[in-house]
Amino acid sequence: MHDHDDLLARLTSIAAEVDPVPDAVRRAARAAIATRDLDGQLARLVADSAAPSPALAYQPVRRADLADDRFLTFDGGGLVVELEVTGAADGLTLIGQLIGAHPAECVLEHGDGRREVLRLDALGRFLLTRVSPGPVRLRCRDLAGTAVTTSWVNL
Repeated sequence: MHDHDDLLARLTSIAAEVDPVPDAVRRAARAAIATRDLDGQLARLVADSAAPSPALAYQPVRRADLADDRFLTFDGGGLVVELEVTGAADGLTLIGQLIGAHPAECVLEHGDGRREVLRLDALGRFLLTRVSPGPVRLRCRDLAGTAVTTSWVNL
């Protein structure tokens, strides 16, 4: 048994040296584990304008100058989350709306941590600027305390 432990330790060391896990992957994994909510409902991705799959394809009517924008829709737990993602030199901009619940709070989670959505208006709309590209999800809680979390999506 001792020989197997030594061999496993050596192989682990070699793998870490030759092909280390990228820091962004480690941060995203830690964020996913640290921010899970077993009682929360999952809002799954139901439409994505960038999806290659016809099941998720979503092409809203929009102006020609918005052709590069990405539109996402999540649905679950009595809440619909609509996002428009635009690119900029200093990061991504997310314009969103929470429909179907009276949101009390909402947090954007990403590989680098969490960012609270500070300004939800009376219609559930919000704006986030300078969002880093990578895996993100939204965690929202309504006035009744029901938690809804979108599935992770790579921006």
